[in-house]
Amino acid sequence: MNNLPILRTSERGAFKRCAFRWWLEYRNGYRQRSPQADALWFGIGVHEALAQWYQKGKRRGEHPADYWERWCGDEIAFAKTYFDETFDEPIWVDATELGISMLDEYINYYGRDSDWEIISIEQPFKVRIMRDGTPIAFFSSRWDGVLRYLVDGKIYLLENKTAAQISTAYLELDDQAGSYWAVASQLLRTKGILKPGEHIEGIIYNFLRKAKFDERPQDEEGQRLNKDGSVSKKQPPPLFVREIKERSPKEQATQLARIADEVAVMNAVRKGTIPITKTPTKDCPRCPFWIPCTLHERGSADAYKAVLKNNFRQIDPYEDMRKSA
Repeated sequence: MNNLPILRTSERGAFKRCAFRWWLEYRNGYRQRSPQADALWFGIGVHEALAQWYQKGKRRGEHPADYWERWCGDEIAFAKTYFDETFDEPIWVDATELGISMLDEYINYYGRDSDWEIISIEQPFKVRIMRDGTPIAFFSSRWDGVLRYLVDGKIYLLENKTAAQISTAYLELDDQAGSYWAVASQLLRTKGILKPGEHIEGIIYNFLRKAKFDERPQDEEGQRLNKDGSVSKKQPPPLFVREIKERSPKEQATQLARIADEVAVMNAVRKGTIPITKTPTKDCPRCPFWIPCTLHERGSADAYKAVLKNNFRQIDPYEDMRKSA
């Protein structure tokens, strides 16, 4: 049983994007020796800042902008946003300043979220994944939070997300937060945090758009104004969006079955039953394995291995989950 593979949420996404990247990143544990601060780095920092703010119950902790500034430290990084007069073309801004602006405005906009009673925050977990009655993997991850919405008393999983542009159409089939939701009720009942009969109704998606606050004057309806007082034709998208997606028991079964199916395919790749494939897209140059992948593509085995050896280190990609779950 202890020999079962561990599955991470990020690993599921990596495998579905490109099995070759998954093989290098999760089966071989390759990480860049000098990684660049990127969108993942930015999102992790915002998650950490919000985790410090939302304490259990109705207590609130350190202001997330203050935590963010300390978390960034001396890091020199830039983040892509859409904060120009057109809101059409991306521009790059100082990531530390951007995060401070976003989180300051987040608190100005939502305040203390007095309608939220936090039940669980940044909870690690580890559960067995079953397929046809047989355990095939441990699913190990952590959810952002679970809260009771005091307006109606319902319990929801909280999923914080940062994005350069906010899109919500895919949330009906989202399997990242969906997988957390599928296991959270049972785990919290086992711990005695949820009472018998209590369950998590669904997911609150809490989006923060990566953009600075638009400081142009506003009219009574909140529309941005030109210098002459007229309403601007270019209105910014909202900085913050919250959507509630309620889930059903059938959707819980679907989520768990999907995880099991993905593990079955991963295990087939591990055993060599099916080949390790690549998924070339226009985003490939942003992949950390872009250079070794192109060398591998050209059949330059020695150069491919040399780049991995000199520019990457190997780690246990599941070490933190082994300790915390």
